[in-house]
Amino acid sequence: MIAYDSLLSRFEAVRKAGRGHIARCPAHADKSPSLSIREGDDGRILMHCHAGCTFEAVVSAIGLTVADFFPGTGGLPKPAPGVSFSALRRATDHERSIIFIVNADRRKGMPVSDADKTRADIAKQRIASAGRLGC
Repeated sequence: MIAYDSLLSRFEAVRKAGRGHIARCPAHADKSPSLSIREGDDGRILMHCHAGCTFEAVVSAIGLTVADFFPGTGGLPKPAPGVSFSALRRATDHERSIIFIVNADRRKGMPVSDADKTRADIAKQRIASAGRLGC
C-alpha cells in the first residue's frame, strides 16, 4: 500500500486544506487545484476530483493502479453489473443532498416528518454501502 506522503509527492501544487490536502488533478488540464486528498480514519487514502475525474483516472495519471491502494484485494470491489463508479458517485452525492436537506430543516427548527427521517436513514445506509465500494 502506498504511503500518504509518498503519494502527495506525485502531485503538483499540493497544499494543506482542512484534514488533508488539495492538488492539481493529473487526470485533466487542471489550472487550479481541484483534487482533494486525505487519509481516512482507517488509513485508506481518499481522493476526490471536484471536476469529476474518476479515482481510476487519477491514479492511472500518476502511474499507479487501484490495486496499489488496496493490496491483496486486486483493487476495489465492483459495483453491480452495469453500474459504473461514476454513476455510483452521482447517486451517493444525491443521497448526501437528502441528508443535507433534512439536517437543514432540523437546524431551522422545522418539523421533520417520519417519512423524511426514514428517507435520511436510507440515504445514510446507501452512502455507507457505496463507501465499502470505494466511493
